[in-house]
Amino acid sequence: MERFGFVGLPNAGKSSLLRRISNAKPKVAEYPFTTIAPVLGTVEAPDGRQLTVADVPGLVEGASEGVGLGDEFLAHLERARLFLHVIDVTADAAERFTAIDRELAAYGAGLGERPQLVVLNK
Repeated sequence: MERFGFVGLPNAGKSSLLRRISNAKPKVAEYPFTTIAPVLGTVEAPDGRQLTVADVPGLVEGASEGVGLGDEFLAHLERARLFLHVIDVTADAAERFTAIDRELAAYGAGLGERPQLVVLNK
């Protein structure tokens, strides 16, 4: 089974995307920090493989040091083979991408070197 992880800032649309592509029913609302615990969903790939997708709560600056329980959320990503980096493009997308990338690298455990696909949202 392949494992993927959604990463991004709060309210980027990670839970909405998970709800759309999988069997998961995460809480979705118009305010930040709607997701307070990781949510898993499964997706059937066209070739019949089953994929597991993890939506972790939004990461904030300092997450790698425990701000907002970020180090606990980052620990869930250690099992992910690939990150789907969801970015809300209604603000500076490059800045948002860099902020999360910094936290992944600062956490360690190889998260900064994992392959990423960028998903632009909103």
